[in-house]
Amino acid sequence: MLTLRRPGRLAAVLLAAVTALTACGPKDEGSGPAGDAEPAKTLNIVAGSEQRSILDQVVVPWCESKGYTCNYTLLGSVDQARLLQSGGGEHDAFWFASSVFSQLGNTNGQLTDVKPMFLTPVVYAGFKPTMQKLGMVGKDVTAAQIIASVESKQAKTWATNPTQSNSGATTLFSFLNHFAGNPPGQALTAAQLKSEPVVKGMQTFIQSIERTPPSTGTMMDDCLANPDACQTMFTYEDLVIEKNLELVKQGKEPLYVAYPRGAMAISDAPLGFAKRGQADEAAKHAIFIELQNHLLKDKDALAKVQGLGRRPAGGVGLSLANADPKVFNPDWGIKATLKDRGVTFPSAPVIEAALNSYHTTFRKPVHLFYCLDSSGSMTSNGGWDGVKEAAEALFDPDQAKKNLLQTASQDITEVAIFNGDVVGGPWRVNGNADADLRNLQSSVVNHDAGGGTNMYACLFRAASALQGTDAKHKKLVVVMSDGQSENSQHDVAMAAIKKTGAPVVTIAFGSDADPNQMQEVATSTNGSFVQKDNMVAALREAAGYR
Repeated sequence: MLTLRRPGRLAAVLLAAVTALTACGPKDEGSGPAGDAEPAKTLNIVAGSEQRSILDQVVVPWCESKGYTCNYTLLGSVDQARLLQSGGGEHDAFWFASSVFSQLGNTNGQLTDVKPMFLTPVVYAGFKPTMQKLGMVGKDVTAAQIIASVESKQAKTWATNPTQSNSGATTLFSFLNHFAGNPPGQALTAAQLKSEPVVKGMQTFIQSIERTPPSTGTMMDDCLANPDACQTMFTYEDLVIEKNLELVKQGKEPLYVAYPRGAMAISDAPLGFAKRGQADEAAKHAIFIELQNHLLKDKDALAKVQGLGRRPAGGVGLSLANADPKVFNPDWGIKATLKDRGVTFPSAPVIEAALNSYHTTFRKPVHLFYCLDSSGSMTSNGGWDGVKEAAEALFDPDQAKKNLLQTASQDITEVAIFNGDVVGGPWRVNGNADADLRNLQSSVVNHDAGGGTNMYACLFRAASALQGTDAKHKKLVVVMSDGQSENSQHDVAMAAIKKTGAPVVTIAFGSDADPNQMQEVATSTNGSFVQKDNMVAALREAAGYR
């Protein structure tokens, strides 16, 4: 039996555990325990969105056949890690996409019997004409060649934010190892992370990437929908296979992949049992071990997993014997007989230091302008309380560090509050001085909501602020609103914001929000539209584009 709620409605216990400390990706969904299910025969799993197809097509049917109740919650990488660190809530198992975040989350050793369920490497993907132009079709491609391609900007490249997404973090460690000069079996050290070759190499590489969405699913959907803004991306091989099967079925061109030979990072999908000390723990643990054995040893399960583009964890490296060419399709650049060894991930302290370095050292500085709706309806629907919580998550330096959303020393942050006009700010902070950021937080918290809604007045103000931004800074606008805006300044505001070249991430707050205008703003600026019930999660997701 599967109990699954629609996007944005997390189980109450999960929400209480993670709202202040974590953010949810745009594909996140939640499931709570089934009301009449027998607890000793119920397994509550929290997993990355990468595992959804496996959960739906392999895990849940097996649970039903055995008379068990298997519920699952999909969370982003940071959410999973922080939830585990805080005790795990009522979840019995954690299924990460990669050991990067399982190590980060399992600092107290709560997870036991952790085993990789399947393997999939990070790939560099684009449509075949683009990959041909880059000289990457029909041949082995080294990590150095891919780096050179990204840095030359022959094609606009996207990768997910490594501090929010497994695929981004796995990509990060692939190229950290390359710049450190480590062979696959040698893990990155703390000293290497601070070395000049690594710092300079990663700065040039990361700052050549055009966009860093907060989740792999969002990135793949938005990249394919915006071919002028995105021609190539770093993602997982299995997700490319899943997407290609969809594209081919629709009569569309599939993606083509290249593997960064010599610095290949592999997602290992570790699944572990969370010890919580409950009375029925032994019974739940027995179900968990039975599920693990089913996924790793049952022939039918292994065939289904492989049919979804995953490589078995129990094989010899990545090489597959008798792979289905319709799935591991060589015409898509897929190499079923890969024998490369994946890079070795470092210890948890080095992983956390590397993720912190992304914000403080590696990424391109950003000029980020927030437009926050303080209209009267925001007081009745809880929206303004959510904005104030988000201000703490983003601008309190301690909370921002916990959330891996630090402001860097060269960042520019501006916040404007609007109702029928801009009525608060813009308040500007240059850099990341703690006192300045806390003052920004106080300015938001001390504002009283009320009045009408004019999103375009704030967009015009954002355009004015961003017009003089130098080329060293990435530009980004985040707009949040819970209702339809008046339209009088639409044309002048949209012309001005387009002139800046800044993408606009628009967030519709509340299930009754009218998304039409916000979708139009996002689409026309090559931005992204987000709709969530949880304001903190939504604003943190938007900040993940840094």
